[in-house]
Amino acid sequence: MTRNGMRRCAKCERNRQAKFYSGPRARVCASCRKKARSAGRHERRVQLTYGLGPGEYEALLAAQGGRCAICKGTRRQRLSVDHDHKTGVVRGLLCRLCNGRLLTAARDSAEILRAAADYLDNPPALIHIGQRIAPDHMKKAS
Repeated sequence: MTRNGMRRCAKCERNRQAKFYSGPRARVCASCRKKARSAGRHERRVQLTYGLGPGEYEALLAAQGGRCAICKGTRRQRLSVDHDHKTGVVRGLLCRLCNGRLLTAARDSAEILRAAADYLDNPPALIHIGQRIAPDHMKKAS
């Protein structure tokens, strides 16, 4: 125990008040214990729901560099296991935005996503009427 009733957690190495420990001999703080329990529950759920083996979620996460397979972003929340709803085949790990909105809006269609990319690269308005700038963006440019 350190001064002022503080102790160092053996896992996260933070100095925490004694109330964060389950007893006078506990070496790991409540936050670290909760994370460990949550990780175990997550692994069991991923195994049952998606058929991943022990450690395969973590292996896939490491292979993707800890990032969403689509936007390459990192989020505070755990990445979702994306799978094909028709075949059940696991495709990768995605952030909630890409998994819950992007692929859902595209109805899991590669053709729709390719068309969306083509639209962003070559907007039809530029070809047919020329460049127009929304009035609220003109003020920002000045």
